[in-house]
Amino acid sequence: MDQLIKRENIDFNTFDLDLGGGSLLQVANRTPIQMMSYIIDCPNGGVIVIDGGNALKDEAEHLYSLLEKRGKHVDYWFFTHAHGDHYGALVYLIENDMLDIKIDNLVYDFPSQEWLETVDSDCAPRFFAAMEKASINTVTPKAGDVFECGGISVEIISGLLDYKDFPNINPTSIIFKVHFPKRDVLFLGDFDKNGEDSFKKTYDVNKLRCDIVQMPHHGQNGITRSFYELIMPKYCLYTAPDWLWENNLYGINDPETKGKGPFTTLETRRWMEELGAKESFHLGQGDWLFT
Repeated sequence: MDQLIKRENIDFNTFDLDLGGGSLLQVANRTPIQMMSYIIDCPNGGVIVIDGGNALKDEAEHLYSLLEKRGKHVDYWFFTHAHGDHYGALVYLIENDMLDIKIDNLVYDFPSQEWLETVDSDCAPRFFAAMEKASINTVTPKAGDVFECGGISVEIISGLLDYKDFPNINPTSIIFKVHFPKRDVLFLGDFDKNGEDSFKKTYDVNKLRCDIVQMPHHGQNGITRSFYELIMPKYCLYTAPDWLWENNLYGINDPETKGKGPFTTLETRRWMEELGAKESFHLGQGDWLFT
């Protein structure tokens, strides 16, 4: 497996999504492992974090440095679901007494600790212990809730579904839209096909339509093509390192393994082309700053 991906001197890739104000930073991984981390700088002041990445030193310290440059103040920090490659960076900062960042609101809705431990024994105890240690103000989002911050609004499309029969944590992801002044961005976390029927029975599928989408489960083995057809994205944000983008063997960027992995990223990419997507952006390209 590759060692630390050196990106100390950050030179952001930039792309104009015509957001109309503010910016969205898609943070690239600093280790070979997949993760998801976004930072929103609101047009009228304020910072929103979505997930944050892995509980690995290099990932967490990089996130810390980005927030340090923003005054160590986060207005809203959203977790999509209870997987360590999404919430882990914050847990690392808490565990290592590095959380001198003011977080006004931590927004998440996770299944019970008991259920989480039945499907992933490693994630739940560490997360809940960190939350108890930090004593951050938490907010449980429900469908229809809208969180306002500096000219940006975050609309919760779906809350925590009835998870008792789900085979894994991914379909417990909450779904929300970030409304920038001119454009919206849909966030799906790791939502997958196991939750699609429950979503359709419970929530308004018309709210899924969006030009810009964070591709669920890093762009592979997530939702079905028919669910993507409800969204019809034009711009696709893949939280996928090069090895995952190219379907290499796990964690390996060697071109010799291209297409030889077990992942379905190439199929998803084909779907997006067939559905008329204009552009795709992935972590292997580095950090992306969208305006």
